[in-house]
Amino acid sequence: MSYHKTPLKYGTTVVDEFIPSSVKKLTILRVAEYKADFKDLKTKLEQVLARPAGSKPFDEVVKKAYSKGKKIVVLVDDNTRPNIHTRALFPLVAARLTTLGVQKDDIRIMVASGSHGPVKPEAVENKVLGPALYKEWKANVITHDSDSGNREMGRTKMGTPILIDEKVLDSCLVIVLSDSEYHYFAGQAGTVKLFCPGVAGRETIRVNHPRMFDLEKGFKPECRLGNTKGNPVIEDMIDITESMKKHLTIFCIDTIINSGQIVYVQAGDIIECHKAASAPLKKMRVVDVDTPADIVFVSVGDLGINLYQAGKGIHAAWNAVKHDLCGWIVLLAPCQEGIGALPFEEAMKATLDMKVKDALRFSIENYCSEKTFRIGNQKVPDLYRILLDVAERNIKVVTQLDPKMLSDIYRMEGINPRNPADAQRVLRELMQRFLKENPDPRVFILEDAGLYISVKHQIMKK
Repeated sequence: MSYHKTPLKYGTTVVDEFIPSSVKKLTILRVAEYKADFKDLKTKLEQVLARPAGSKPFDEVVKKAYSKGKKIVVLVDDNTRPNIHTRALFPLVAARLTTLGVQKDDIRIMVASGSHGPVKPEAVENKVLGPALYKEWKANVITHDSDSGNREMGRTKMGTPILIDEKVLDSCLVIVLSDSEYHYFAGQAGTVKLFCPGVAGRETIRVNHPRMFDLEKGFKPECRLGNTKGNPVIEDMIDITESMKKHLTIFCIDTIINSGQIVYVQAGDIIECHKAASAPLKKMRVVDVDTPADIVFVSVGDLGINLYQAGKGIHAAWNAVKHDLCGWIVLLAPCQEGIGALPFEEAMKATLDMKVKDALRFSIENYCSEKTFRIGNQKVPDLYRILLDVAERNIKVVTQLDPKMLSDIYRMEGINPRNPADAQRVLRELMQRFLKENPDPRVFILEDAGLYISVKHQIMKK
């Protein structure tokens, strides 16, 4: 039997040739090629630092804010993000600061971990800075702790208490190294999210995040991938950041990553950077299709370290598949580190014997209020709202996770390859199973879980 060329990653292993050539309605979901307006990152960075959006030039900002002994805090993402931009930008920014007379001892690299918890040194070394940068700068690295060392700075218009890391508040300048991206409930990640949840106290996050929930639909319609208009979560985060601008000197350097490369760079006012990223993100992240697929194969690549993170792939595929309880989502994610979030696991176990609609409401009422919310809890209503459209166990996970546990608790079907190379056999068998019931299916291949698949004519359950 011959097969289509449809390479997908299972962890770091490329798996190919699992869709029979007899399948005619096959689409690999990709955006049109996006060409950066620069060839040399250093030159582009110098340009945006000299002519930033909504701000005085970087050099002027630094000279006005800094004097010897004062601390400059550089905010970077934690180990749940790729940090391609961090490793590329930080050496250039550090060199520029040194040229401007900033002492190395006065620079702090703060890992903006939100409520994910303190990041271990090995994770900073291998997932954030990389070995070479870490060796040079490890004495300057600090990690945000959402449970201590945070100072209250008032409330937002929506009433959210603003608690921010004291080391950030006591700095003379905050430089934000950002990677703008679509986010499944905040709409857009990067920029302002480095402040909330990045360096915010747990109470701030616990009040902000539940603004996404709706008892019937799971999430409010405005709280969706790519949408910031009328989205109460991101609007509250923007309000927090606007408040911080009154107390701090903040300079943002924002990027967009496409196919592993930095293709967009902007700098200046953090709110202006947030707004500016919207248009290029749409070009790089939205794929328009007329009709949904019967089956979607999706990979989260080497970010599929646990089920919590791999949920991004399920969410992306949900946008692309039929919402008629007949479609399949096939996720490639080794999940070698397990579930990845205890609150996610606990809340799913608490709803074991409930019908999906009842479990959705119960999880929001009992685990997603301002008093009960913890990071990880949001994954429960997100999964249940997907299961309202994609039947239980129609989400197939090629993984190292225990299949019985996946079925009993998470209502998915787990299939274990003997090794990474064996994933091809597993995918071929899954496709044959589907073809027996669906001889002429529409098949989508989604190799980038960061894409938003916009379906013009969705097929809904009757």
